[in-house]
Amino acid sequence: MTSRINTILIIGATSGLGEAFARRFHALGKTVIATGRRQAKLDALAQELKGLETRTFDISDLDSLPANVESLLKDFPNLDSVVINAGIQKNFSFFDPASITSETIINEINTDLTGPTLLVRLFVPHLAELARVGTKTNLFLTSSALAYAPFSFYPAYCPSKAGAHTLAKVLRQQLSNAPDEIKKNMNVVEIVPPYVDTGLDGEHRDAVNDLQGGPEQAFPPMLLEEYIEKFFETLDQLEPDGSIKKEVAVGFGQLVVDTWRGSFGKLLEQVGLPA
Repeated sequence: MTSRINTILIIGATSGLGEAFARRFHALGKTVIATGRRQAKLDALAQELKGLETRTFDISDLDSLPANVESLLKDFPNLDSVVINAGIQKNFSFFDPASITSETIINEINTDLTGPTLLVRLFVPHLAELARVGTKTNLFLTSSALAYAPFSFYPAYCPSKAGAHTLAKVLRQQLSNAPDEIKKNMNVVEIVPPYVDTGLDGEHRDAVNDLQGGPEQAFPPMLLEEYIEKFFETLDQLEPDGSIKKEVAVGFGQLVVDTWRGSFGKLLEQVGLPA
């Protein structure tokens, strides 16, 4: 699939998966636009990765999204691929109200679901128009294995990522009703990572390990380097019918996707809806 990507925007590229995606796509010779909230990190990436484009972008600042997207599309009218990847994760208990504030929950949901949903609205017309005139376009949405199999440690993250998972399915269903050229050339892909060793859970990893009985018994993360290698291997694999994968999943992420497709996916197909 990487052959159909020329100019790619990665939302949330200053750490973790997003940064690793930016580095790999840049190494593949793609035009990469990396965004994030930390200007210093963006500057450091641009210094290291020659030719990398950067933009300061806060996905949780919902009011700023339309102007940011308009500016990006003005500067990169041939943008053919968008990765909506930004996310945060908090550990708290509803039975301990002091463990979290309402504002923190709102910010987490805005970052993980509301912002991505608004970005889909803002980017789809651009990608669809390019697809209509023959350009291959791609919209990637990062969910999580926890969207399919939630853990109680992350009571806002799991439902938010479940929303992102559903958003990808709904968008694909709407795409199936689009004009033929758009259906032919536009692709919607859900990225479904397992638990990967990034900074996402840095502030609460020890606490969550303790809740699982200690580090020796806790669910282990996949090394970031291993995940990226397997991600890009999977990205270029086609389905048996020659179509592009609807989910790029690795490890436990692939397990939950296969389970979903063998159950709920078949239910949707039985009522005539693409999954």
